[in-house]
Amino acid sequence: MDEQVKIIEQIEDKLFSEGFYKTTMDDVASELGMSKKTIYKFFPSKEDLVMAIAKHFMNRMKSKILPSLNSDKNAIEKLGELIKILAGASEKISKKRMEEMKRHFPAIWNEIDSFRTKMMFENITKIINQGKEEGLFIDYPTSIIMNMLVASVRSVVNPDFILNNNFSIIEAARYAFKIIIGGIVTDKGKKIFNQTINKM
Repeated sequence: MDEQVKIIEQIEDKLFSEGFYKTTMDDVASELGMSKKTIYKFFPSKEDLVMAIAKHFMNRMKSKILPSLNSDKNAIEKLGELIKILAGASEKISKKRMEEMKRHFPAIWNEIDSFRTKMMFENITKIINQGKEEGLFIDYPTSIIMNMLVASVRSVVNPDFILNNNFSIIEAARYAFKIIIGGIVTDKGKKIFNQTINKM
């Protein structure tokens, strides 16, 4: 295994549980049983290490999401699978970690926000179009549906909203999907929607 990836995978859980801002490079070195000099060879600063962990986590999410969205399931079932994957990820990302990222590592937060926005536009757009072809979604303009969905997710799955309202990350995401997708389902799609997404 590449030494850089090995460091990321060995320290990732500690930083997610104890905090990216609070954990020092001395703590990282102690946890890994390495000298700081060795770590700095791969990550010149703590911000570089946190950015690498964020990118590693995002790539792992992408590797789970894409196969699910490219399956043979119908559009509503695919969106249900996406919510399940996000629920699994939210167990690792607490409200505190999310707020900490935005406050202390704004460049990394912007990278995360850009990643999720791009992922939604590139992949959920196809699912919305698939759902319309399957007769599960009303034939509203896809660009309007997508901009409403992306704006909703960016607005509510956001540290400022999460910390000021009594919702977990996944609850906020679920409600955003339920409200937007629930508003575009046809009579045919409503039955599948009620059996999948609306039950979550």
